[in-house]
Amino acid sequence: MAEQVNQRIEDMINELEQMRRTDLYDDEEIKEISRKRKEFEYHIQRRVKQKEDFAQYIAYELALLEDISLRRKKLKFGEKKADIEYAIAKRLNKVFKQFIYRFQDDIEIYFEYIKFCRSVGFDYAMSGIIGQMLQIHGDKPKVWQLASKWESKEQNNLDNARNFLLKGLQRHADSEVLYLELFDIELITLTFKAESDEDREKQVKRADIVWRNGVKNITNVSFLFSIFDLCSKYEIKESFVDDVKQEIWSRRDDKDVWSYIASKELNGCHWNETEEFVDEENNFSKEVNYFIGVYEEALQKFPEVKLCTKYIHELLGADESVCNDYQKINAVKHAWMYGHDNGLLSNDMYAFGIEMFKLENEMSSEELMEILDSAAKRNPALRCIWEEKLLLHKPDVKKMMSVLQDAKKALKYDDLLYLYNLVLDNVESDVSLKNLYQKFQSCENAVLLAIKPKLLKKMYEHNGIKAARLLYEDLIRTPPTQVEVHLYMIDIEIAQDNPNIKSIRKCYECAVQHHGTENVDIWMKYMTFETEHNPQGAPAIYRRAVGMLKKEIVDEFIRAQTLAKIK
Repeated sequence: MAEQVNQRIEDMINELEQMRRTDLYDDEEIKEISRKRKEFEYHIQRRVKQKEDFAQYIAYELALLEDISLRRKKLKFGEKKADIEYAIAKRLNKVFKQFIYRFQDDIEIYFEYIKFCRSVGFDYAMSGIIGQMLQIHGDKPKVWQLASKWESKEQNNLDNARNFLLKGLQRHADSEVLYLELFDIELITLTFKAESDEDREKQVKRADIVWRNGVKNITNVSFLFSIFDLCSKYEIKESFVDDVKQEIWSRRDDKDVWSYIASKELNGCHWNETEEFVDEENNFSKEVNYFIGVYEEALQKFPEVKLCTKYIHELLGADESVCNDYQKINAVKHAWMYGHDNGLLSNDMYAFGIEMFKLENEMSSEELMEILDSAAKRNPALRCIWEEKLLLHKPDVKKMMSVLQDAKKALKYDDLLYLYNLVLDNVESDVSLKNLYQKFQSCENAVLLAIKPKLLKKMYEHNGIKAARLLYEDLIRTPPTQVEVHLYMIDIEIAQDNPNIKSIRKCYECAVQHHGTENVDIWMKYMTFETEHNPQGAPAIYRRAVGMLKKEIVDEFIRAQTLAKIK
């Protein structure tokens, strides 16, 4: 093994010398390149071959080629490429061949080798490697497709490409990718290669046979869509295109067919059968009218939320050549209202539609409320509907509470809590807030508990310190309370021009009374406060904390206190 490696290293001497003479690399860099190559050569010559050894060697040499290219550009030097780059490419070619020989079952290696050959211009090697790959991996349709693409795109030989595909289809009669590749080649030949009428007629027959054979073997309707898309791509007008359209239409028991035809109508490709679905009263372009007619007929047959969502999304993406922005908005409104009237809107679509109508500002509050009421009956679990209803009743607390009462019957806890917070955020007067609190007292305990901190904050912002103190007294009389309630009240008291120490201490006492068994942080805050204002009382609070806290968290409190003293 050592002899082989040394021989290979010796073969690299001229290449390394040329790198030095041309000043592409200095002596230290040359030594490092030589060392790395020797290391890689030993790895790939080991008795037990590893894929990673070959992959790393190849990656290193490819990176080196890239680096040489960059250095040449910088130095504006283009000589000695045959002695340097070509020598590296030849050695890489040998490494790739070893790699493939050792790991013939790994098709990715063949693909990487083909990419390498393309990049360095070793076209002569391509046919051989593709033939070898087909021999070993002919059970994979993609390999036949790759061979065909090489012949058609790189060699410009459509006959060879066609032959590869035909051989592939002999082994894979149900391969969609091979049929589509073959159909594509027939259409290319028909469009660009058929010069005489006789050649054109021959190619039309070939293309017709290909798609019909494909349909016999492939039941997936998406295959037909791809066939028709290829015809559209090459602007084929021959009669077999109408046959493809008829075949698609015959599969209309599949809802995807309706979506596909509708999207084609929007792009100006017309099916005569769709004309019966058009509502002449719709004041849109003929493409949009056909699109709407097809989708709404489809939704009669397949009343599904996803299909309706797709209907609206495709209208939103309509091209400017079909309808301007104003027409598009009107068409989208029409589609949204159709979905609303038929109970086919998703939660996201409801939210989108409501926002759209608000932005357009063409609908009165009464009209919007009518839609919201109808939507709430059809989809009562949708939070955004109740949210909009609340905002429409914003000035009237009684109506807002009435909406909340209705929402309670349909919404889950998190959504209901969101609405209560929304109401609090939109209170506009001191009196309204007080009235709201009276109403809140009759709501579920869980929701009231959750909004207590914000309620206290809002009461202070709207009605001042006295109202906040009264509310705090009320809240602590009806436990449980969150620790945030006490902390908010403490912050409020501290924020006063002349903070009342007794009031603050009272808040801390209430906090430890309610949360002193499991909340270390509130004891820490109480200790800090007491140390600042009454140092003699701090030890007593420390002893109380140790006595009240659960056993498993007492050590946590002691550690926290010790660290606080050190700081």
